[in-house]
Amino acid sequence: MKEPSVSLGPTPAPVFLTKLWVLMKDPANCDMIAWNTNGQTFSILDEQRFTKEILPRYFKHSNLSSFIQQLNMYGFRKVMSLENGLVKSESAIEFQHPFFKKGRPELLEHIKRKVLSAYGIHFRVLSVIMLFL
Repeated sequence: MKEPSVSLGPTPAPVFLTKLWVLMKDPANCDMIAWNTNGQTFSILDEQRFTKEILPRYFKHSNLSSFIQQLNMYGFRKVMSLENGLVKSESAIEFQHPFFKKGRPELLEHIKRKVLSAYGIHFRVLSVIMLFL
C-alpha cells in the first residue's frame, strides 16, 4: 500500500496523523469510525471491526490499545459523556483534538507528538540508581 499523504504546504504531517486523516475520509470506513455531526470529534463505532479491518489496512498492527496510545501521544483526548453528573457508558469511543477537525487538513501541522524531556528521564534513572547505592 502506498503511504498516504495530506498536502499541508511546507510542513508535512507525521505518518500516523496522515493515515488517520485518510482513513477518516474513506466512506467505506464510516460504519466503524466516523466524525461526529459537527466535525469536532470522531468516534470508533465498532471496535471489533475497526481492529480487524481498518487497523491492519492502514497500520502495521491490529492492536486497538496501541492505536489509542498513539492518539494519546499526539494529544488526542477521550471524550467522556456525562448524564446526570455521571459518566455515561456508550459503546462508541469518542476522541478529540483541537487541531483535528473535519475538512481542515491544514491544521494537522499543528499537532505535535509529545516528547519526554531528557532531564526527566535522567532524573528518574539517577533516582533509581541512588536507591541501590
